[in-house]
Amino acid sequence: MKQKYFIHKFIRYFFIFSLPVIIIGLLLSIFSYIQIRKNTNSQAQSTFQTGTRLMEEILTKGDEVAVMLNNSTDVSMSMYRILNQASLNYKENAVKDIMYSILENVRSGCNYIDSVYIYYPNENDIFFQTGRQITSISDTPDQQWLSDFKSHTDKEDAWIVNRSFQNYSFEAAHEAVTIYRRINYYDGVLVINLNQSVLSQLLASIENYSNEAILVTDSAGRLLFSNDNASAMNFDKNNSVHLQLSLSASEEGRYLMPVRYEGESYILTEFTYPEYGLHFLSLVPTHDIYQLMYQILYCAVAGVIIAAVLCLIFSFYLTNKNFSQIEQLLDILWQAETGTYPLDGRNDQGSEKLDEYNLILNHVIHTFVRNNALTLQVKEGELKKTLSELKALQLQINPHFFFNTLQSIDMEIVKQEGYQAPASRLIHALSDILRYALGDSSSPVTLREEICSCKEYVEIQKFHHPGQIALLWEYDEDILNCRVIRMLFQPLLENSIQYSIHSPQDSLVIRIKILDRGDSLRFHILDNGAGIRRDRLTAIRKSLDAPDDQKFHIGVRNTHKRLTLSYPGNNGLTILSHEGQGTCISFSIPK
Repeated sequence: MKQKYFIHKFIRYFFIFSLPVIIIGLLLSIFSYIQIRKNTNSQAQSTFQTGTRLMEEILTKGDEVAVMLNNSTDVSMSMYRILNQASLNYKENAVKDIMYSILENVRSGCNYIDSVYIYYPNENDIFFQTGRQITSISDTPDQQWLSDFKSHTDKEDAWIVNRSFQNYSFEAAHEAVTIYRRINYYDGVLVINLNQSVLSQLLASIENYSNEAILVTDSAGRLLFSNDNASAMNFDKNNSVHLQLSLSASEEGRYLMPVRYEGESYILTEFTYPEYGLHFLSLVPTHDIYQLMYQILYCAVAGVIIAAVLCLIFSFYLTNKNFSQIEQLLDILWQAETGTYPLDGRNDQGSEKLDEYNLILNHVIHTFVRNNALTLQVKEGELKKTLSELKALQLQINPHFFFNTLQSIDMEIVKQEGYQAPASRLIHALSDILRYALGDSSSPVTLREEICSCKEYVEIQKFHHPGQIALLWEYDEDILNCRVIRMLFQPLLENSIQYSIHSPQDSLVIRIKILDRGDSLRFHILDNGAGIRRDRLTAIRKSLDAPDDQKFHIGVRNTHKRLTLSYPGNNGLTILSHEGQGTCISFSIPK
């Protein structure tokens, strides 16, 4: 029974705590998967656009020179004669210098170009070379390119070769990508040697993911150059990369295609350059793309495991606790049945067994009655709370309805009389006061806002008592940003006006002084009204701390209580008055 109870509790609590974690984890995973697919599409398009621009920039370097040599027979003829004559005239020397400057500009304009050659067939295999001008093939350590050019047929206008070469005999050989462009006249060729390490850095600059591998292969799929991530994958340079990825060569390219290499899963994006038969490949590890979704799933699994452990501990604790209570109750019943339960007294007949059963029964009845009483008290408290909440909601609904009605009336007045109508100004002031009063009473406001609200309130009172009220303020501008509780002055002003103006001939002057006392602000509200009799003043002072069910002096009493509750240790209001001379209400608040 205990084991079944434990299993039941564990399943129940595990379902309650783990189900929200599983649902949230699944929803977040689905959402992240959708976002990842969108981001992957945009990243693939970015790779295509950036890679296209980069490859076009690389492959079109030297196009101007090739176009010039292919379209101008005079230039090609001059270049051919320069390479096939021992002596040169002035014009040919000028052409040589100009062509050398052009080749140097092509090389110096891009850091990934190592050198540029121009060759026309001649007996000594002399060619133009950046850095050396006219050079014989026998005098340079780089000789492979010429034999490679001669081995290609006339039908091939342009091709790319990956090779190792040296510009000078004293430097170490390094990998390079060589672009050949055949010249139509005199069977010449333009050769551009690209530094493979710099090209790798250019590919690294367009990575969208930290582990993205970017490769460029020739038409046979052999690797020409790549970034460091692709180099770390150790592709066989002598075999087709497509075959190593278990793919067939495609002239149309591929878009977000899943592939595998050495047990790892990748997403492949590929596009081609038909002119040179090049393939641009981007391989992104699947775990990099779906890393966020995997993290969410891992967190969800971890949350389920933690929930399971906590449910095990909690179920174990509840099982032991509940069954220990049951065992104690059974033990008490057993002791009562056997007559061994200790008692403080005996019954009239002296029977211990009856006293023991009566004791247990009395405890049970007493507990039941007490629980019923507590339940009724709780229900009564909940009912009072509900009624209070309904009353508070009603108090909120009525002002909002009143505020909306005022706005509607204001619109009708503006339509009939314009924006400067006195009734419109009055409604505007009343609306501002109502909006201010409906604000969050728990949050303080600046003294500037409180003063503005009071001025609007007095403007409304002046409308009711024209020429009878004058409000004077005395304060420093430095204190206007101090924070005070909302509706601090209005009840006190209302009290002064209500009890000081009794006839149209009365003239009321209200002076509000605000003094900066360093760490506190001292407020004085003075009026020259009718004043208060001594006995009535005593009654008002006593009512400040009276119960809330009193129906007189509500505004003054509420302000007093708000001060004492909002500022612990505050003494509240101090009221001084002389009949026939006026009244002064003072209070202080922390600055």
